[in-house]
Amino acid sequence: MEKVVINGTPRTELGKKATRALRKAGNTPCNIYGGKETLNFYAPTAAFRKLIYTPDFRAAEINLDGKTYTAIIKDSQYEPISDALLHLDFQELVDNVKVKVAIPLKLKGTPKGITDGGVLETVFKKLNILALPKDIPSVIEVDVAGMQLGDIKRIKDIELPGVTILHSPSNPFARVQVPRVVKEEVAPVAAAAAAAPAAGATPAAAAPAAADKDKAKDKK
Repeated sequence: MEKVVINGTPRTELGKKATRALRKAGNTPCNIYGGKETLNFYAPTAAFRKLIYTPDFRAAEINLDGKTYTAIIKDSQYEPISDALLHLDFQELVDNVKVKVAIPLKLKGTPKGITDGGVLETVFKKLNILALPKDIPSVIEVDVAGMQLGDIKRIKDIELPGVTILHSPSNPFARVQVPRVVKEEVAPVAAAAAAAPAAGATPAAAAPAAADKDKAKDKK
């Protein structure tokens, strides 16, 4: 699990005036909960960029008042017009306490079905999981190289020791779709094959006519 180091400063004043002053000076007010106590601190807004402006899962290693806390972002607030960061809530990671997090899902390899004209469809970009801090992966990788046309991979196909995936086991997360143009080309061919008589066989409609001709010859 990748970590971003944040050097924070304890907050001694918590009012609106003090909060506005912090933001004006280029800082973001934060708090940490989930451990023995709730802590209020601030840090330069630029220090959080690698945490909030990334698709990757990262934890924060917060240095505060001589102690270090490992935590994850649980909530963030932004200014509605400028989208400037206003506040961050962190949840402290405790060794023996499971935590819910969203982990990026990465599909590895090129499905065989793509080379046959299929299209890989992904359902989830992230998966919600429940795990102890030591078992939290930075990314969930699934090999899809063996998928054929029409194949589907479901949540139950993912095996992560010590991790509970918080989605229905039957939910698909990847499928190799058969493009419509391929379906349209295959359908007429299949229909023609079904309608064509087997080699050497006499068509059913022609059988009575052939029998009538044989009877006429016998009468002559």
